[in-house]
Amino acid sequence: MKTKLTLAIAMGLLLSSFTAQSASITFHDDLDVDSVNGVIVEFQREVDLGQGLHLLEISYSDLFQDNADDSGYWVKSEPLYLRLDVQGSETYHLDIPELYSADDAKDFLQNPIISLTTDGNNYKNITLLSQSQLFTLLLHEK
Repeated sequence: MKTKLTLAIAMGLLLSSFTAQSASITFHDDLDVDSVNGVIVEFQREVDLGQGLHLLEISYSDLFQDNADDSGYWVKSEPLYLRLDVQGSETYHLDIPELYSADDAKDFLQNPIISLTTDGNNYKNITLLSQSQLFTLLLHEK
């Protein structure tokens, strides 16, 4: 019995050390992560990431209403891509600018610049890539 308890404690410590070393990323409410490194991610507001280079497929969608009688207008993006090099156990957050109208959202999607916050204070602006931009980038890296 004592051996089983010791083994269970050791496994728990081992598992907690793995999770302590992973990074995580959260997203603005209007952004959805569709996949990470080609693996489909569904209905997650926070995703764990190991160290190394990751490719995140992200989509944007929001409903805009001009007035109370309006049923609304959806603005949705094609897949957008973010390459993220994770170095440690940081906490990342992706945010978008304030978009007050469907026209603002369409303008944003023409040049989707987001804010990437690391550990709640360090941030930088990053342009999300379209599929063709991603393919071009990958082709030039070879």
